[in-house]
Amino acid sequence: MILVILGIGFFYSAYLELGTDEIPESAVNNFIAKDADLAIHFIDVGQGDCSLVIWEDNAMLIDCGERENSDKVLKYLEKQGVKKLDYIIATHPHSDHIGGMGDIISAVEVDKVIAPRVRSDLTPTTKTYERFIQSLRDKGKKLTAAKPGTTYTFETDGEKKPPSFEVLAPVADYDDLNNYSVVIRLDYGTTSYLFTGDAESKAEKGILKSGADVDADVMKMGHHGSSTSNSGDYLEAVSPDICIIQCGVGNSYGHPHAETIEKIEEMGAKWYSNDRNGTIIVYSDGESIQVKTEKNNG
Repeated sequence: MILVILGIGFFYSAYLELGTDEIPESAVNNFIAKDADLAIHFIDVGQGDCSLVIWEDNAMLIDCGERENSDKVLKYLEKQGVKKLDYIIATHPHSDHIGGMGDIISAVEVDKVIAPRVRSDLTPTTKTYERFIQSLRDKGKKLTAAKPGTTYTFETDGEKKPPSFEVLAPVADYDDLNNYSVVIRLDYGTTSYLFTGDAESKAEKGILKSGADVDADVMKMGHHGSSTSNSGDYLEAVSPDICIIQCGVGNSYGHPHAETIEKIEEMGAKWYSNDRNGTIIVYSDGESIQVKTEKNNG
């Protein structure tokens, strides 16, 4: 059974809630310090996506927000002791996802960079995308096309089985970049985490039709919690206990949309969002999951 704990803050509060039980924050901190070895940071970059996965000496960055957040993300990596990114996943070439990727690739040692192979007529000609590609050329790196069914495993010198992730999408050609989003499921022990980019209902339908296993304990909701993503059948298949929404305070899109929140609450899942909770960190030892948030506004 997955243990889910809501953090009331990085720096304040004495207790956390688990069902009807109150658990001292000291117990949570003890779990994080002694047991949890996987940390997934949903970094608050305003209206954009940026997730950092850390396990032992492995680190993976999924998107990075707009370019104006480059310094924030780089400082965050430094604070976490990340000197090398084993994997970067650029889910799709919109600026709120890869805006600062060129700066990050230029500043940090990088191994593999995974991105979707999009139709030639949809390949961006923006300065953001050009800067991204140029940073790869400068490092002598090439993009690795996201291929559904491909699995990547974190490295370890220990006996514990490391996390691995499978590419689930994109599964077809589409008319817009959102549906080309790279979707992955990360598995660690008995726990699982779904990262969805901005994949919308059409792409979700294709993923389900492909037979991919999307069941997950934690789901990064599609397209910043938009109603054009997170379709009912898809959410039912994922059946998450925890939903994470990456969106900015007072954004002009109205994210997250009320329809999405209603679906989450009808499922009985807990949900967190950057606009309410700031940066959100999910911790796990492969069996239990605990969540801490920068601020408690929900």
